[in-house]
Amino acid sequence: MNYIEGIIKLLEEEYKVFERILNLSNEKTKYIVENNLSGLINVSSQERKESEIIDKLESERQEILNALSKEKNIAITNLNDLVCIATPDEWQRINDLRVKLGEIIFKLKKANDLNASLVSSALEYIDFMTNIISSHFSDNTTYQKDGQTGAQKKNLFDVKL
Repeated sequence: MNYIEGIIKLLEEEYKVFERILNLSNEKTKYIVENNLSGLINVSSQERKESEIIDKLESERQEILNALSKEKNIAITNLNDLVCIATPDEWQRINDLRVKLGEIIFKLKKANDLNASLVSSALEYIDFMTNIISSHFSDNTTYQKDGQTGAQKKNLFDVKL
């Protein structure tokens, strides 16, 4: 297998891994909405494993680009530099995969933004409820009608500072 075919195979594998990560992100959204912490932890662990695979594939791709660069004695730092080396068919396949990868990464970013927003909303709600509960148990009256200080009740929760 030549270098270009190796790069194409790696890009195809990266796309498959990104598809799995996107599915996991959508599953994570479901777990966030359901407040299912164990499911969320499990999905996050799976996402981390898939991310490690992406890192490995990226490293392999860079190794191939470096080897190709040495063989052809030209600087090849990214996929755009392959246009002068690849056949038109190979370049079309590479370009199609780049477009597909860009689309799935965009979808993944949207899913991650949604998940971050949901988590942020949940944290704001928890903070709001903590403040309401803690204010219910505090007595802000320092003085009573007769001029004597009243006993203050202790808060069960710390108020956000």
